[in-house]
Amino acid sequence: MYIGHIGQDDDRIQELSTHLLSVRDMCYQWGKEIGLAHVCGLAGWLHDMGKYSDTFQDYIIKSHDNDPSAIRGSVDHATAGAIFLANYSQNPGELDEVLVELVGNVVMAHHNSKGALDYINPEVLDSPFTKRINKSNTDLIYSPQMIEASERFFSDFDTSEFSKYYQAAIDEIRPLENTIIQTQAFFLRYVLSTLIDADHTDTADFESNNTYKQTVQSSSILSHYFDINEEAVQTQIKENSTVSNPRTKKLNQLRQKMSDACYQTASEATGIYSLSVPTGGGKTLSSLRFALRKAKLQGIQRIIYVVPYTTIIEQNANAIRKRLNWNANDSANILEYHSTIMNEPKDPAYYYARDSWDSPIIITSQVAYLDALYGRGSKNIRHMHQLINSVIIFDEIQTLPLNCIELNNDAIQWLEQQNTTSLLCTATQPALEKLPHGLSIAKEIVPDLSFAQNAFKRVEIKPVFNEAQQLKVHSLSDLISLTEEQLHYQNSVLVILNTKKVVRAAYEALPEQPGLKKFHLSTSMCPKNRQDKFEEIKKQLDATKNSENNKVAVFATNLIEAGVDLSFECVIRSVAGIDSIVQAAGRCNRNNEVDLGKTFVVKMATDVEYIGGPLRLLKDKSDITDALIQKNHNQDLLADSVITDYFTRLYAEKRSELPYPVNTSKTEISLYPLICDLDKDPKKESIKAYVKKFGNLPPTLFSTAPNTVANYFRVIDSETTNVIVQYNTESIRLVSELISEKSKFENISKLLKKAQPYCVSVFGDPNNSRSALGQLLSTGDVQFYPEQGIYVAADNAYSKDLGLVGTGNFDYLDY
Repeated sequence: MYIGHIGQDDDRIQELSTHLLSVRDMCYQWGKEIGLAHVCGLAGWLHDMGKYSDTFQDYIIKSHDNDPSAIRGSVDHATAGAIFLANYSQNPGELDEVLVELVGNVVMAHHNSKGALDYINPEVLDSPFTKRINKSNTDLIYSPQMIEASERFFSDFDTSEFSKYYQAAIDEIRPLENTIIQTQAFFLRYVLSTLIDADHTDTADFESNNTYKQTVQSSSILSHYFDINEEAVQTQIKENSTVSNPRTKKLNQLRQKMSDACYQTASEATGIYSLSVPTGGGKTLSSLRFALRKAKLQGIQRIIYVVPYTTIIEQNANAIRKRLNWNANDSANILEYHSTIMNEPKDPAYYYARDSWDSPIIITSQVAYLDALYGRGSKNIRHMHQLINSVIIFDEIQTLPLNCIELNNDAIQWLEQQNTTSLLCTATQPALEKLPHGLSIAKEIVPDLSFAQNAFKRVEIKPVFNEAQQLKVHSLSDLISLTEEQLHYQNSVLVILNTKKVVRAAYEALPEQPGLKKFHLSTSMCPKNRQDKFEEIKKQLDATKNSENNKVAVFATNLIEAGVDLSFECVIRSVAGIDSIVQAAGRCNRNNEVDLGKTFVVKMATDVEYIGGPLRLLKDKSDITDALIQKNHNQDLLADSVITDYFTRLYAEKRSELPYPVNTSKTEISLYPLICDLDKDPKKESIKAYVKKFGNLPPTLFSTAPNTVANYFRVIDSETTNVIVQYNTESIRLVSELISEKSKFENISKLLKKAQPYCVSVFGDPNNSRSALGQLLSTGDVQFYPEQGIYVAADNAYSKDLGLVGTGNFDYLDY
């Protein structure tokens, strides 16, 4: 018997052959979904072949006994399977080459936090994959350890069974060879994803003394949810027929029309669709209806909502749960996936207990979704294979970062080939077909877009001009005067500004008045604090409907623009991208409370609202909007032609940023060409550079550089760190437990998940005293606890009205 794992808390042994078969069979099942069952299964079968060696068997026993000579990572067990595979075929052809490059890389990299190895490293123009497999080949193929591992592997498994399995993998590759090579990065990531998920699942099951079982098919659960949702739709139609307010009744009828269009379109083929419903048109529930019917008709396994901000994940999840009569027994069926607090934990108990995406309905962030495709870390790679055979609903697709748009375009086109339908939802479609690497025009679900836009029109956008008919530059006092003027005529005003600093300044500058309730909202406040403020604001807005003496003024950053179900009679928006202005207008007269609401666009003085430096992109977007306002003085900024013009100008002006350029310490590279549209074309930059350096084409069929991409890919440019704040009694209790010496190590993970609503993301390097986090640490407003790996804010550093402000004058409030 050869050891695969030894229980951490006992002496139970999992036989290596048991582990390999379990992982192989899980990989096989997931591989079936893309026609590569045996290819993925082969990766699972070979991934721990190196554990058969005496070197590893000795290591694992010593490690369990806490022998200091057993140093973690000192024994390479991941390379042997790749070496064996590379030398298995007696007469290797091109199909064997594809199999070795695909599966061999996955096997070698299954413990690599940055994923698969580069075939061509664009920084130094070598081939890490070739170097490792060739060096290891020379060192290992005839070594006692390799011979030992091979012989012992086949003492556990039948040689003829393996031979048939290998040939089945070759047969799967044959019809897909060109497709695999052309989109190699996605196939490589997929196979690695299945292996990591299967490996972690089986190991966690062994550690917990559970057996992996196939749960109820997601498609069955989604079919059940479809039936519940259709009942809810019919109930809603009946309720709408009894509504007395004509404006509300008309709005509900329009929303129903959008919902019905989604229902009808769901019967069409897998593809890329757009849902250009104006703000307030009921996108969340209409898109849910689309996805559930598609799941019912096509056996889809998963519905994934991708939203731009973690702040609205909970809101969308609650709306969906309410619609589907969710209860606590369904907790695994509608999953909210939030960003985690710590990076990679040091203890395996954390590593295997991380959130998975094995759920019929997932609501997650753009960051988590894009990290599943391109990010570093096993937890991200593990998610990737769950994206196929799904419906992915992109809420506010126009908010994708510029340097991620083309990467996402290629991803959803590959996913389409794997039976995944993408639904691009927004009130301002971002003209993705205009990009150098664009999408073919998505099929629009709304049957008559211009009619829908006019029918849903509940607000007019009014730029505030000076005498020269240019946007008037507002000082802080000008802004407060405009706010007070509108509060004289309206009961509620929302002011959205571009930086935390000016939001706080405006909030504090508005004088207190009898009957006036004013609020501050920014990401300096933890999610629970913001949610409580939203509830309080909603109550105050309701109160304004019953009394003219009640007034509400809210000063907020753009966090309020998407997915927040609050409606104001008037909105004032500091100039930004047109897409942001449209979103801001969506908070005005949201439910047709008045005939036509007003959204004012103002230009703030630079000494009040500075949007250069880290906010340079926002400045550029604002300038484009300013130019379009001058060009279209008398035209509605909500018009399709204006929005298309905006995105066309933006893409042209920012063309150099689209392929995700990176300045490394060695050279300048772009990530897009390392992932997408790959072949051995000698005209490609990386191939040309390689030929120039070595005088010949690269030795591999593959040329992608996933390790380099993972190393540099960040959805958000600036690094942030989560700081736990002491907002209420619950958060104070959690902090106390977390930092307690008595807190058991295995309980910290649970406590950290409970602490997520009490976290504020702070920019900057903790070792840089000039950064936001560095300043907070230097003044004692934040303290780091190394054993738990957490940052905690001091009690007096947090305000329920302003958020994490510290006791000093911090520059981070600018942004």
